[in-house]
Amino acid sequence: MKKITLSKILFILLCMPGFLMAQEKNSRANTKCLTDIYNAELIATNPDMMGSETFKQQLQSKIQEMQNTPQRRVVISIPLVVHVLHNGEPVGTGPNISDAQVLSQVTVMNEDFRMMMGTPGESTEGGVDVEVEFVMAQRTPDGCPTNGINRVNICQDGTNQSDVQFWKTQTSWDPSKYMNMWSSKYVGDLAGILGFAQFPGGPGNTDGVSAGHTFFGSSDYDDGSFELSPPYDKGRTMTHEVGHYLGLYHTFQGGCTAPGDEVDDTPAVQSPNFGCPPNNISCGSRDMVENYMDYTDDTCMNTFTQGQKDRVQAVLATFANRSTLAASDGADPLPGVSDDGAIQVAAVNPSTCGPEFTPSVTITNYGTSTMTSATISYDVDGGSSTDYNWSGSLAAGASVDVDLPTIASTAGDHTLNVSISNPGNARTCNDDASACVTLNPSPSMVSTTQVHLELTTDNYCEETSWEFRDVDGNVLYNGGPYAQNAEDNTTFNYDFDVDPGECYSFVIFDAYGDGICCGFGNGSYELTTDDDTVIFSGGEFGSDETTNMAVQSLSVDEYTLNSIRIYPNPTTSELNIKLSNTNDLPNGYKIYNMLGQLVTEKTIDSNLDLTINTSAMSNGMYFIKIAKGNSALTLPFIKE
Repeated sequence: MKKITLSKILFILLCMPGFLMAQEKNSRANTKCLTDIYNAELIATNPDMMGSETFKQQLQSKIQEMQNTPQRRVVISIPLVVHVLHNGEPVGTGPNISDAQVLSQVTVMNEDFRMMMGTPGESTEGGVDVEVEFVMAQRTPDGCPTNGINRVNICQDGTNQSDVQFWKTQTSWDPSKYMNMWSSKYVGDLAGILGFAQFPGGPGNTDGVSAGHTFFGSSDYDDGSFELSPPYDKGRTMTHEVGHYLGLYHTFQGGCTAPGDEVDDTPAVQSPNFGCPPNNISCGSRDMVENYMDYTDDTCMNTFTQGQKDRVQAVLATFANRSTLAASDGADPLPGVSDDGAIQVAAVNPSTCGPEFTPSVTITNYGTSTMTSATISYDVDGGSSTDYNWSGSLAAGASVDVDLPTIASTAGDHTLNVSISNPGNARTCNDDASACVTLNPSPSMVSTTQVHLELTTDNYCEETSWEFRDVDGNVLYNGGPYAQNAEDNTTFNYDFDVDPGECYSFVIFDAYGDGICCGFGNGSYELTTDDDTVIFSGGEFGSDETTNMAVQSLSVDEYTLNSIRIYPNPTTSELNIKLSNTNDLPNGYKIYNMLGQLVTEKTIDSNLDLTINTSAMSNGMYFIKIAKGNSALTLPFIKE
């Protein structure tokens, strides 16, 4: 569990009724929104933002003015950009959510804020059309075309709140022209947080709304690419957070002291509601559990009140980075140009079998003429550049993903730089892109026909799941989540069949983000081979942990099994084949790269042929296949 500061603890205890510090079984998800805690810290350095008496008086004055001078108002359109923070996964995988998932979220927000009839946004409680709608940006702040989705590889396996704050400052678009939205793997230091927003009046470089990627979008519009988490899978996390961004408090703000949320027509609520209790009375009247600013399930929410609308409209007419949004040109298309090729890194695809990756880039034709060719240049860490020539037929406005050749490097963090040229680009601001990539070290070498998993669950087995994947990321075996209560503190055993010469990864997940040991039960897991050799054991991790392994061949005769070894592994310049009987030589060897391509081969005529010069080989993972008679032994090795 991550530590939280004393100021956060005090704020939770004083200002978040119903928030329990103990991690009880019935209260692990008793806070969904980090907004109150987040903004309580901001107000110390932004004393006039929402939450201050100055803001309150100014807003109430504007609401009164608008009510005294009624006029026909037009619907306010807010340009928005969605920053998708990911770790180099292919688009549509994990936190690198698909375009369809992003657009489903925008659809839900428009249904909810416009109270569209015949949609889940139609109110059952006499709600109103807030007369605010959201449109994807069509131009970037530096004058390039965009679809409003900004994908950023942050080279981290998830983020905590501090990381999100950093990446917000690095990726934010002008908050006076765009509403910034961020989707990422984690959004708060407190586990169980779905999202948070910045109230009006705070610093510009972090202004906007954030949500976890499994709560961003709606399963009602799932095209098969979504990875959402019921019961928060209908897009209402972002509707709720955008409500905060536009000046709304939680309906339970202040408890039964009405109106704690500074809105007269929302009934006072003692504490957050969860699920969808139909007739809950907490402050002498029925709680409006359908209000978007409570904590109920997504399917329960469908209402903004007139008082909430008045508050939103007054915020949009008054405060910095809100009052300028209606006049923004961020959603206006740019004038057309003939040739304009753009490039982005779509995925880095690191190998599970060592320090190699096969990047994919997306090229987009933002010109009016059909694109038939382009030169893609790429390098790692600013080193020597390599050109890749693409040809095809790309219509105006169309995109295509291009896989670049496999790149070998060293384990650790690197930066991939790419650029596009030919056609001549009328706009240069979209010609270059970069992405960070973390390459895996050498995998565990194992000799086995099966991998065995022994898993002991903790007190919250419903949070635990796992996957056993092949080198391409395909899930071969999986398990969990386990049955709540019934399978707590229970040991399970599984067997995974594996093939020689292949690489695999085992990933274990904890939905709450605190592993399976040791604060809430002594859960553990252990991976072993056929002869009970331990590959890896653990239990103390955050949201997930990965173990990579490479399987050596066993389908050979006794001579091959007992007499052949290779060393050193990893190697830098020479690889040696070691025999227990140097008078009984193998017939020869072949070396293959990770793509299965033959790199070199040789017939073994003498002991001198048992030393292989690897100096000219690129860094990365290889397999050497040593033949003897009708048998062959395949062994993996790393060139560094």
